Amino acid sequence: MDDLERRLAALLSEPSPDDPPPGLADRIHRAVATRRRNRRALVLAVAAGATAVLVGVPLAVRGGNGDAATTANLSPPPASTAPSEPTVTASERPEPTVTKTVTTTPDQADVHLPAGVRLEQALRRFMNVTSVVDVEGRTAQGQPFVPAALGSDGTVLGATPDGQVAEVDAGGGTPEELGFRARSGLGTAAAFRTWTELNGSAADQRCRTADGTTRTISPQGTDPRGRVWVDGGVVVGNDVMRQPWMAKGCAQVGTVVKSGDPASGPAVAFSYPDLFTAERANDKVLRIVDVETGKVTAEHPLPDGVRAQRMGDPDQKWYAAASGKWFAWVAGDTLRWAPRDTWGAVSVLPGVPRPKKGVSPWMTAGNRIITYNTGATSFVLDPVTGRRYKSPDVVLAAGDWLLWRSGDGYRLANLR
Repeated sequence: MDDLERRLAALLSEPSPDDPPPGLADRIHRAVATRRRNRRALVLAVAAGATAVLVGVPLAVRGGNGDAATTANLSPPPASTAPSEPTVTASERPEPTVTKTVTTTPDQADVHLPAGVRLEQALRRFMNVTSVVDVEGRTAQGQPFVPAALGSDGTVLGATPDGQVAEVDAGGGTPEELGFRARSGLGTAAAFRTWTELNGSAADQRCRTADGTTRTISPQGTDPRGRVWVDGGVVVGNDVMRQPWMAKGCAQVGTVVKSGDPASGPAVAFSYPDLFTAERANDKVLRIVDVETGKVTAEHPLPDGVRAQRMGDPDQKWYAAASGKWFAWVAGDTLRWAPRDTWGAVSVLPGVPRPKKGVSPWMTAGNRIITYNTGATSFVLDPVTGRRYKSPDVVLAAGDWLLWRSGDGYRLANLR
């Protein structure tokens, strides 16, 4: 009973010298019934509005080491006894971005085992691991060895704390020092090794063939703090003016890549023959350049989470990697990846590890695995299933190979 009904009851209960007018009771009942119907309609309308707000709101759920990247939907699922299938939610951008939902599977590895052993167990459960070898954590001279580059042929290139470069082939074993020093820009291919050499405040990219012939291949220097990519016998980097350059092995000095006007933007990833450049200030696009022809083969809007560069704004730090099948990038604390054949389905994984202080993160991509290295905890992602794993040290991927820390050394696996 509401206030109106109580007031009417009080008035009618008071004595009156006159009789009430005919039909008063019926009018009162009809008015009360009408108010109740209106009140119920209002409640239902409010409830319907709240439900509309809830339907389709994705909730990112992140489990422990080995869980898949998962997006839960707050709307109730339809009743069914069949296994659930991954769903795709489209956005309204010109090039559609979708969120791929992947079923979470708890990590079945023994949590008391070392992280490197758990990672290997997970790889063996979900992939075809054709071989695994040990790579020693010290060089033949007894110096600590830190891997920095992995070749598509399984060659591991790294350095000691004092900058001595060493390598070990796909058969594993003890890294052998190569007789030169480098702190950055290491890369390896079947026919050569490459590294960044400091010359005072400047830097050049050097390249050495198997017979020991060594020459500078960067056309106008290289960024000593920047990434260098090697794939398909081609070396790619950026100079200090953030212009991409490329060189075909050690045979001759490379050339600056011009992929747009007025500026091409720096290289952000490379998977032979495709060089990815990001022009964030003027055209605001991600370009794909064929390094063999020098022509732009595709343009896309800037990847999700990557901001356009405006004058006066601080430069945004973001990181990318590419393989023949995938393009992946980290912006902020979110890892995203998309298949290159459609460039429309973007999967999202929030909560990536923060980089170690003073370390610039970097990504690598193989045929099956993508890695994100922070100088501390590294992220290992299988883009096919969305499964991801953590490693306490560097993890490198290239071609069919994956390298990770295990105990006092490293493990090198061939994955199919």
